[in-house]
Amino acid sequence: MTARTGTRTTMAAGILLGGAGLALMATLVSVDGGYLSILAGMLAMGLGIGLTQTPSTEAITSALPRERQGVASALNDVTREFGTALSVALLGAVLTAGYRNAINPRLDTFPTHTADTAGEGIANAIDTAGTQAPALIHAAQEPFVDGWQQAMWTGVAVMTILFAYVLVQARRGRGWMTRTAVR
Repeated sequence: MTARTGTRTTMAAGILLGGAGLALMATLVSVDGGYLSILAGMLAMGLGIGLTQTPSTEAITSALPRERQGVASALNDVTREFGTALSVALLGAVLTAGYRNAINPRLDTFPTHTADTAGEGIANAIDTAGTQAPALIHAAQEPFVDGWQQAMWTGVAVMTILFAYVLVQARRGRGWMTRTAVR
């Protein structure tokens, strides 16, 4: 696709698909839907990642002469790993904050120790459930979905900014990505 439409178009399409995938996961996720409720979003995100990784790797590695390909490869690896770590940290923090804010009002009827533990995360809520399992698990599932939705919408916002950046930088001329990445 990149050979036919160009790096900018392929990457922009990938970013758009990734953002659409996040939006689908935010919109379709539900307590009762299980994995199938996020499958369409995950497929769109996977396709988007596939469309962006190859042209970005090519742009970075082709920006440097053959004798500096090790530097280009290292730069590519670092940017990919840093981006992954940063996105997991950001979206995880948003999900956790959303969960905690949404679950606290639902825990009023549970013993203090159980409520405190359940407030730390859904895994803790399930672990602590004991004899109150159905009620506590249900009380934790909805807030988890709320936090998930907030995290996915945050991801959509980040992808929108990235999409705009790619379009604006691309208008500045040929080689825009490699000049930015290799500096």
